[in-house]
Amino acid sequence: MKRKQKSRIITIGGIVAIAVLVGFMISLQVEVMRNNKFKRGFEKIVIDVNTLTQQYQGEESKWQKNYDNSTMISVINQYLPKYQELIDRAEALDTPERYKESQGYLVSAIESEKQSNEHFRNYLVTGDKQEYDRSSDLLTKSLTDSANADAAIKAAG
Repeated sequence: MKRKQKSRIITIGGIVAIAVLVGFMISLQVEVMRNNKFKRGFEKIVIDVNTLTQQYQGEESKWQKNYDNSTMISVINQYLPKYQELIDRAEALDTPERYKESQGYLVSAIESEKQSNEHFRNYLVTGDKQEYDRSSDLLTKSLTDSANADAAIKAAG
């Protein structure tokens, strides 16, 4: 091979190597950005769930003091779509593989809290103690799933 041809091949090879390296770095940046976007969305949903839970608990404390059962049933009916909206948002997150477990726990935590409220409503309607017990069990499950979601997202990085 002529010297000029060798020089041209080396130059082209160098350019290709640099292009591959730049492409790899860009793909890493895209993955980091996707992870960060997921974590921001996840955190926003967690904050919104906590706010909704606190608001609901405020209403429940009013029931313990001065709401009658039918008023509390109406309050629960107003809150159920809000929980469903949070479930839908959590399910719609663009979730990188490493965060799938944390997303699953988050969805389960919100679903369990919503179901807890539904069973509490059933208890208020029927007076059936089993509905009250089921409501309590689901609330415990929601708290456990919430803690697991936190642990899973921390473990995933």
